[in-house]
Amino acid sequence: MKKIYYAPFMEGYQFGWEHPLFEEEVYIPIQPYLSYYKEYHEKHTYWKCPAWKHYWKNAFVIFSQMDMTITYDKDTGVVDQWSYDFINVDEGKSPPTLMKPPTPYNGVLVGQMHQHFTFWSKEKTKDIWVEIVSPPSFAEKGIEIISAEYPFNRWPRMILSACRFNNEVTNISRGEPIGILRFKSYDNIFSLERKQAPDRLRVKSYNLAHVKDFLPNKSWEIIKENKCPMRKFW
Repeated sequence: MKKIYYAPFMEGYQFGWEHPLFEEEVYIPIQPYLSYYKEYHEKHTYWKCPAWKHYWKNAFVIFSQMDMTITYDKDTGVVDQWSYDFINVDEGKSPPTLMKPPTPYNGVLVGQMHQHFTFWSKEKTKDIWVEIVSPPSFAEKGIEIISAEYPFNRWPRMILSACRFNNEVTNISRGEPIGILRFKSYDNIFSLERKQAPDRLRVKSYNLAHVKDFLPNKSWEIIKENKCPMRKFW
């Protein structure tokens, strides 16, 4: 079993790596998908399907560490001021009181949750990929995760839940799933362990997440050029 380490980060907080909700006594850790959702799936016939089990064997559930309410006006795109405590707005309009720069609005709120993660591994391979997908409860709440994947050992930037919020009011309670992470490997089985991120990784993870601010649309090119064996498929 290959071990992957993770460290949570809270954007918008002065000490993002040291948020009060990350203390061991209150933190809700990541859990394996197949154990957390066993009751949800085991009554169905596909529970015994080896192909289905293989798909989810390296999947893990991440949880909200706080209660969140995200509100916006669907007609105007104006996002409630307090929603900015929980998300960065990519497509929606800021209330005048916030004096935020304008963002496009295309009929639905698109934003990125403030609860991030950094992953790393001591494995020599640079090609362990992580994918983020929606948990089952998001469909009922009118939320869609904007799924994506990348090789975190090659580009150790923070990963987060970027979402479409289809309802004007979205409530997420502390302890609710806010994403499912799948680590890609045919032969390996992975386990996750929370660990303090090394200082250099903290800096690198933050910096790589913001390369796009200075080199727009270049991050993916840099990843592909870095001797990635999957580059022939791009």
